[in-house]
Amino acid sequence: MARQWVGSACLCLTLLMTSGMASGASPEETDPGVEPGALGPALPLAAEMARSLERLEAFIAGDLPFLVEQRRARVGDLRQALAAEPLLAHEQWEGLVAAWRQELAYGREIDSWRGLLVGNASREVDYLRLGRVGLYFLSPDGREGGVWSRAEAGWQPLDAAALAELRKGLAIARERRAPELLALPVSLLPEAEEAGAPASVPLPGTPVAEDGGDAELLARVDRQAGELRDGLAESWLRLGSGLELPARPSQEASGIEASAELLRGLEAWTAESGRWRRFEAPVADLAGHIAPREVARLGDLMAFGGGDLLRRGTAENGDIPRLAVVEGLSAEQRARLAAAWSGGEALLLDPTAGRLLDALSAQPTLVERFHQGGAVGYVVVTLGGLGLFAALLQYTYLLGVTLRLRRQCRTPERLRDDNPLGRVLARFEALPDGLPPEALEARLDEALLAELPRLERGQGLVKLLAAVAPLLGLLGTVTGMIVTFQAITVFGTGDPQLMAGGISQALVTTVLGLITAVPLLFAHTALVSRSRRLVGLLEGHASATLADHLEAHSAPAKASSRESHALSA
Repeated sequence: MARQWVGSACLCLTLLMTSGMASGASPEETDPGVEPGALGPALPLAAEMARSLERLEAFIAGDLPFLVEQRRARVGDLRQALAAEPLLAHEQWEGLVAAWRQELAYGREIDSWRGLLVGNASREVDYLRLGRVGLYFLSPDGREGGVWSRAEAGWQPLDAAALAELRKGLAIARERRAPELLALPVSLLPEAEEAGAPASVPLPGTPVAEDGGDAELLARVDRQAGELRDGLAESWLRLGSGLELPARPSQEASGIEASAELLRGLEAWTAESGRWRRFEAPVADLAGHIAPREVARLGDLMAFGGGDLLRRGTAENGDIPRLAVVEGLSAEQRARLAAAWSGGEALLLDPTAGRLLDALSAQPTLVERFHQGGAVGYVVVTLGGLGLFAALLQYTYLLGVTLRLRRQCRTPERLRDDNPLGRVLARFEALPDGLPPEALEARLDEALLAELPRLERGQGLVKLLAAVAPLLGLLGTVTGMIVTFQAITVFGTGDPQLMAGGISQALVTTVLGLITAVPLLFAHTALVSRSRRLVGLLEGHASATLADHLEAHSAPAKASSRESHALSA
């Protein structure tokens, strides 16, 4: 590396000489716009920038093959500008820092675009990139896709399940779908040493000019270091990498040394964004207990371990963020994470680099949502429970009546008083002989009507509660909005969290009202259909019994009438 630095310095010196000094002109006469004192920091800084440009070019060559032409063009523009004006290296330094910061940003974002397939320039596909963790393509018809394998330096096909997840990922990247966890294979392998990792080589001693040129460079380094510290404070890259946040240079520091240190730090952070690290770190479980655990970190995207997804806690005073287990994962998702520990299997990926996991952890449980409904929610659920309990009791009673009624139908000669049909027929048999058919029919209807209240019991209550529950939910909605507007009146609209309580009550009570009403409507329909079936069965058997009775008593009357006519003749 020292030879590389010396070669770069010689190159810069050659460029300087060919630009004017070879003609015999002094540095002051060569470029009137360049201060004489700037020649001191310009040459070593240009050499360091040339080294960093070579490192950037090598990093792009060994990185995932996305936007390659655009990234190489950026490097070419920087190299051309440095070769054209090496004495203005301190001004071009920020352009090189911006290029490295753009590479670092690539490792922290989700992106999608349409372009020619890498390795097949005659085919156009849709690309999805998840940081430097995964690069995917999907054919326009959605039937074929692949993931780039860094180990194989080529595309690996995806199965049907992964293609469905890839389609979801593309919709998320295009902001057509809400973010969610994606079950996709990745382009990395655990503990893989990626190309382009910067080496930590100390900078050779360089002369430092004691003038405004170095002071201006130091100010630029200080500004860039401050921005990087703010952007990397809660980055996943701090976990298991040993990297420290860029330090702000002191007033007595050398601008060249500070700028070189910042560049090399950026190279290290950028290279780390494409690595799968495994290490041991303290993790807080769901009960809050903190214990060491084996953890895997994928670039600047996510971390997992022990079958759990991990989220970042709060970082205090610049410390490394603490890890905690994410709640709400299913057994299948946990098994997938455990199987993917050694690589080669599909992982649950957070396309938002942690924001989705934070949202999942902050998502209230079912019990917490229930309590958000407040007093109105409690009333709605209580009335719904009462209605369902009444419907269950009545339906159980009707099932028992159905069984006893069937037994009565199998033995019609033996009347029992444990079922409506037996009681109706018993009352009919107890009627005195000689009653006209109209009286018999009226007595039979009376017996049937006496059984209806038991069969239709509870239906009115269930129907009433099914109608009242949505109205109570609407009442809770209005109450919640009143609370929301009160919060707006007192605190304004600056903090949405102050309005969240009233909005939660407004929405939760509406949901509870609908959830309560729908089962009650089904229960009411079941009760009505069962009771109508029983009433129809009773009416059918009662009518048959009345018809048999009338036929039996009308036959002797007809016979005696024929005998009377015969005697008179």
